[in-house]
Amino acid sequence: MGLIEVVETCGVRSLHFGTHPKQSAMSLAEPDKLELSYARAMLAGLLFKPEPRKILLLGLGGGTLARFLFNHFPECRIDAVECRPAVAEIAYEYFGLPKHARLTVHVSDGNEFVCAEADRREAEYDHILVDVFDHQGLAEAVNQQDFFSASRRLLHPEGILAINLWGTETQSLRQSMGLLNLYFERRTMRLQVPGRGNVIGFGFGERLEHAEIADLKQQAKTMELLMGVEFPRFLRLLSYSGWR
Repeated sequence: MGLIEVVETCGVRSLHFGTHPKQSAMSLAEPDKLELSYARAMLAGLLFKPEPRKILLLGLGGGTLARFLFNHFPECRIDAVECRPAVAEIAYEYFGLPKHARLTVHVSDGNEFVCAEADRREAEYDHILVDVFDHQGLAEAVNQQDFFSASRRLLHPEGILAINLWGTETQSLRQSMGLLNLYFERRTMRLQVPGRGNVIGFGFGERLEHAEIADLKQQAKTMELLMGVEFPRFLRLLSYSGWR
């Protein structure tokens, strides 16, 4: 399943899958903050759905995003899916992932999980956050029609899906955004992460009202103060890729 490494450099503990890019990172001095900008950018959907009751994370990594959401939304239940048991163990041991009834880690393939769950339950997740990478890039299994179709069925009609993509992998990015536009009927946005190769794609549920970006400026400032995430900057960088 590939090499898994935990490395500490300059006060930052990071998780690597045998390559230089960080899969997760945590400041040892400020462990409750999100260290990686792409992880913070994935939260831009909170501007449109700010009080989640249930969240699905596909790809646990070091668990920093799961822990951040767990701490900031005490009434929210979180399901996290990770295909490698060793990664989940590392998240608990080295990155402080809490063990709590509100936070369930499922050791499973992300595509298999969403397809199975979509067949047996009603749409219920307010946010689905997809960050499924291996040492080669975006996991091929999630860049498929059945994955996007099942994820759409699992999402609440007023919910938002966010997927972390590599902007430098042009063919993969085009395929992912094409599938996102197809299954979310062009109710989509995208965000190029500043200074990074990451592009975050967003798909919106059919009952989520269209919001003008200008109307969210004050909310973005308030949320920045509460969560330590640069929401105003992300708001400026969001673009409608299909939704009008």
